[in-house]
Amino acid sequence: MKHALFIAFHYPPESSSSGVLRTLKFSRYLPQFGWRVTVITLREDAYEQVDPTLLAQLPPEVKVVRTRYLNSKRHFAIAGYYPAVLAIPDRWIGWLPWALAAARRVMRDDPADLVFSTSPMATAHMIAARVAGRYRLPWVADFRDPWYEEPPEPGTPAVVHWAARRLERVVAKRADRLVATTEHMVDMLRTRYGDLVRDKTCAIVNGYDEGDFSGFPPPSTPRGARLDIVHAGQINAEFRDPRPLFKALREAADAGWLDLADVRVTFVGGGAYAQDPALARAIAELRLQDSVSFAPRIPYDQALQRMAQADLLLLLQASEDTRQLVPAKFYEYLRLRRPVLALLYDGATSQLLQRAQAGWSVHPDQGATLARTLGDIVRLWKEQTLAARVADLDFLRQYDRRHLTGLLAGHFDTLVGRDAS
Repeated sequence: MKHALFIAFHYPPESSSSGVLRTLKFSRYLPQFGWRVTVITLREDAYEQVDPTLLAQLPPEVKVVRTRYLNSKRHFAIAGYYPAVLAIPDRWIGWLPWALAAARRVMRDDPADLVFSTSPMATAHMIAARVAGRYRLPWVADFRDPWYEEPPEPGTPAVVHWAARRLERVVAKRADRLVATTEHMVDMLRTRYGDLVRDKTCAIVNGYDEGDFSGFPPPSTPRGARLDIVHAGQINAEFRDPRPLFKALREAADAGWLDLADVRVTFVGGGAYAQDPALARAIAELRLQDSVSFAPRIPYDQALQRMAQADLLLLLQASEDTRQLVPAKFYEYLRLRRPVLALLYDGATSQLLQRAQAGWSVHPDQGATLARTLGDIVRLWKEQTLAARVADLDFLRQYDRRHLTGLLAGHFDTLVGRDAS
């Protein structure tokens, strides 16, 4: 078997980002395609959120090397502030020296044939660039999200934005393959760098792991007295704001399009914003206390079970810089075969939802449209036809993570000159 060296910040038991699943599943299934994997990542105490159950998915073939690190925010901040230069390309740049030392040990004891790095965090690409250059290895750089936005996100220090533009260009030039999670991101990279990346940029989308869904119930009629709407994951005031939904629920109720006694919205693992007083005030002012609830964060497998019990799954992703992204959670929503209500801007996710014919996408600023949509959803639920608005399994199979890992393995094979057949 060939040997791939992974450089990844997000890796089990880290669980703050759904991106951890992409890297986990790649490393889990690559041995089936002739590639064993060593992962260089951080010690577990680096992570603010962990899910130990994810560790059970690591096969014995995968070797995990955990290193020391420095976190600029944790180790260098005074009164919560630290120099912007210590966040280039991100606040985990202090991981780099220990990761490079670990890579030297790996290359001494069990040389790798290829380096794979995934971001965020972009520090992973900085590490991989040095390893690939020193040992003359092919390098695959995986972009789960854009490295930077143009114009920059509010609050981004000028020096950080300046450095991000230049460092991303370095990665685009030096990497042998650039992988993005959507065709929209591929187009973005090709627009930025033209012929520099045109022939070495490809999309391998996020997806779902069929093994995670064995034994789940098929779509069925509602099992309770209220329409059970579930949102899984963190919410925030920037681009995962539930307040447009709350306003639309009140408008729909006042217009007589639905009865709030028939609706229950539950946010599972909403994070700090779920406890924000401003959110509580909004719920109280709209008189939704009996229709909205918040549940604590639960392990990944339990979260899937909770989502499988829902009548409708809620997706919040509304900002200009997320138009080109499709979150991993959305593929899980589709595979659970529950209808989806997505509050987002038109883009990659809304287009996939339309192709899957698995629900509704509404711009969060279109309050009247959202209110009427909610009324239609409640009507379908009462008619016991809502469960028919789900994705077809044959359509979904192209997003199975084992299949997607095979695509990645094909690129690995090409880069090391191995016959992929």
